[in-house]
Amino acid sequence: MNRYIAHDGHTKTVPALQAAHLEDDAFYVFGPFSEEHRLQQAIWHEMLEKRPSQCVHFFFQAEDGIRDRTTRGEAAVSLLDNEGLQAIFSRAVIYVDITGLNHSVWASLLRASLSSLEAVFFVYTEPGAYKEHESPSSSSLFDLTAAFGGVAPLPGMANLSGPGRDVKSVLVPFLGFESARPKHIALDFDPQPQIMPVVGLPGFKLDYPQITISTNNEFLTETRAYEQIRFARASCPFEAYSALSEIQRDNPGCFLHIAPTGTKPHALGAVWYAFDHPRDTEIIYDHPIRKGRRTTGVGPTHIYSIKPRHADI
Repeated sequence: MNRYIAHDGHTKTVPALQAAHLEDDAFYVFGPFSEEHRLQQAIWHEMLEKRPSQCVHFFFQAEDGIRDRTTRGEAAVSLLDNEGLQAIFSRAVIYVDITGLNHSVWASLLRASLSSLEAVFFVYTEPGAYKEHESPSSSSLFDLTAAFGGVAPLPGMANLSGPGRDVKSVLVPFLGFESARPKHIALDFDPQPQIMPVVGLPGFKLDYPQITISTNNEFLTETRAYEQIRFARASCPFEAYSALSEIQRDNPGCFLHIAPTGTKPHALGAVWYAFDHPRDTEIIYDHPIRKGRRTTGVGPTHIYSIKPRHADI
């Protein structure tokens, strides 16, 4: 196994997000409020009451578009419409709470905001715990997903050219608790590329890395990927970004097929890396349909300084 990867970027972690942690003159973007405890953030209810003109509430999200609610009313925006997404932001500083947003949605917001805003902060709140499966097995301890939408690029991230005929391909799955996901994605390749997985270490909880390894044991064994495992803190997009950078450095000229099937912070780092390296990467995603009430409780909240990367937060 390869060495632990040092992070490169600034994260502020707090027990609970409060107004004091946010800049006053900023825009706040967040997803639907739902049954999950961490998706009922008191801070966003507070901002809707105290700073309504600075809030964008995405109350409906699909794989190709969203509906938002602001003080100007409700509107629908395509996730492929960069100008339409940028028009949502009326200030130079933005906070995007990705906890309750689909990958398709927050990835599109990342693309739109990086090129147009002075300061971009993404926010993520860990769950207190995941819902255990009624009939747990070695490959499915937690009950997280109802179905999958199919393997396809995220909106606006299709790499139509792909790798050249003589270019080495590497599949980088970010591993989580659902072993069927990287297996299914790997089956889409013929021949199968070399597989270099990334595991969240440290995890949200002390035992989560071991659960991840044991859950994916069959996949790691069949693909002979144990010796290729890389590590990145489960809550850190900067370490996920660094892991991909090191894989590409250690495999000069390779093309990375990146599957963000682990934690959402890892997915954030993966998508960000793909935006920065469009010629030799692609994001492969299986678009899971998540079950309701799949988590309980509320863990710490992380504020990631995406732009500028080393902002003092």
